[in-house]
Amino acid sequence: MRKVPPKGREQGFWGEPMIDRTIKPVIVTSVALMALLYVAHNIANWQQAFDFFVYTTSHADQKAYPVTLLPVPPTFLVVAAMVLVFTLELVAGIGGLFGAWKLWSLRKADGASYEAGKKWAKIALACAVVNWWGLFQGIAVAGYQLWQMPLGGGPDHGSWVFGGMAMMTLIYLSMKDD
Repeated sequence: MRKVPPKGREQGFWGEPMIDRTIKPVIVTSVALMALLYVAHNIANWQQAFDFFVYTTSHADQKAYPVTLLPVPPTFLVVAAMVLVFTLELVAGIGGLFGAWKLWSLRKADGASYEAGKKWAKIALACAVVNWWGLFQGIAVAGYQLWQMPLGGGPDHGSWVFGGMAMMTLIYLSMKDD
């Protein structure tokens, strides 16, 4: 026997909550693909990425605020930071794609199943936020004053935008369906 939803709660392809259940995995996919493209470019340009990490933590070209409170890290910590950033981007990408697929496959499921299916998408988006807001904005921009370096403007601006995209997607994803 087919269960009929209450009047005004039709669950057709474009009915509520199907609109959100269609949009959410698509947006999660876009953030995941962005993270995968970043990590792929970072790995393909490992030496340049290393040089950039060394430059941004070296206190060079900081004329506006010449005193930086964080120390210049040894090489092993630079490499550890790179591995952490790349790992977060990789988890945001692969975990995001898996989470989006899970959401897409559960879009017609009951509310509890759909909410439980958000797990990997939320983890992936949180990794993106931690990477781009926590590490880039918190440590690189605020701690190492990336904002004042000639080569720092792009990563400063980009990490704010990318972290914002991930955070807005995480907030939207976290909203429960009616």
